[in-house]
Amino acid sequence: MVDLYVLKGIAGLLKGKQAILRKSIFIGYIIFSTALLISLISLYLFYEQQPSDPSRYRLFMRFSGLFIVQFLFKFVYIFFELFHDLRHLVMKFRPKKKFMESLPPEESTSSRREFIRKSGIIMAAIPFLGAIHGIGWGRFRFTVRHSAIHFKNLPASFDGLRIVQLSDAHLGGFYGHKDKLEEVVDIINDIKPDILVFTGDMVNNFASEMEGWVELWARMEARMGKFSILGNHDYGDYSEWASKKEKKANFDSIIRQQEEMGFQMLMNDNHVIERNGERIYIAGVENWGLPPFKQYGNLSKAMLNIPEQAFTLLLSHNPDHWSNGVLGDNRINLTLAGHTHGFQMGIEIGNFKFSPSQLIYKQWAGLYRTGEQYLYVNRGLGFLAFPGRVGIWPEITLLELHRG
Repeated sequence: MVDLYVLKGIAGLLKGKQAILRKSIFIGYIIFSTALLISLISLYLFYEQQPSDPSRYRLFMRFSGLFIVQFLFKFVYIFFELFHDLRHLVMKFRPKKKFMESLPPEESTSSRREFIRKSGIIMAAIPFLGAIHGIGWGRFRFTVRHSAIHFKNLPASFDGLRIVQLSDAHLGGFYGHKDKLEEVVDIINDIKPDILVFTGDMVNNFASEMEGWVELWARMEARMGKFSILGNHDYGDYSEWASKKEKKANFDSIIRQQEEMGFQMLMNDNHVIERNGERIYIAGVENWGLPPFKQYGNLSKAMLNIPEQAFTLLLSHNPDHWSNGVLGDNRINLTLAGHTHGFQMGIEIGNFKFSPSQLIYKQWAGLYRTGEQYLYVNRGLGFLAFPGRVGIWPEITLLELHRG
């Protein structure tokens, strides 16, 4: 339906042109749009037959990106075509006498329609070009975001603690781009963090996506330890499995390979870090989300045996957990989450930020505070569905914790 409406606009713009030119453009448009849609569906079905092969996923993502880019252009354009049609409809249903008196000359109407259509093409080209940039360059524009946070109850021995957070790697999307993840490893090791945390979604669905990356991620260094939790994509819930045993084997492999990377998996439990006789706690929950996301997380279990006056860092993949379970537990001083990707599209200029993600999530990117409790939402390292990023760049978070 979108294509038919766009064709209507193209027909208007080509009015008066040579017939052979009009037919060539029409046929070319129809062939391209139809072939792209058929290819995308075929690749999806082919991918489902052998889903664990990252090379097939890469090919599917390329066609997915191409489809989204061209559809985005069409979707923006039809609003301009629709605007003129609605205006014409309103004019048509005005009282006949007044309508005839106010009706502009046919030449003026034709010029106005052509102007609106051309304006539509120009405006639609902006997100179109932005999406192309996002696929070619934006998805690998790794950005270090630095925040300093002050806590009254942070033990003095941990003043100046440096935490690096990664999230939502979706490693299947990095197939064939080893140099890009090597860049991430170098950035992290140059920061020299005390603690490195990963807040879920290491893969899209399959443990095979991690093959070839374990040794590289094992090179990431952190003096006090590396900790990881699971995200909604790490459970294999978005794929069909021949048996529960096969699904569990995939799940176990994802956990095992993260441990081989040097991460301590926190699955509804916690870990204590001690320095000079003082302690802080790192707690981690399995994925917790509002419906339709499943709730594997158990915060009570994760906080078990943590003293009332302790300083605790909580890892929880979905930021909705913060306002639906974490707030009010004063033992939890800082929560680190991911999940949203910042929608992979948006605008961030200075303190101003906008993304469609905020229509879904109250906390979707950056630092948030309620009372003495803080939440930081990482924008994600990888990408999903749309193989690019526009305005919301892949993030490496550096948090410095201070007492006072």
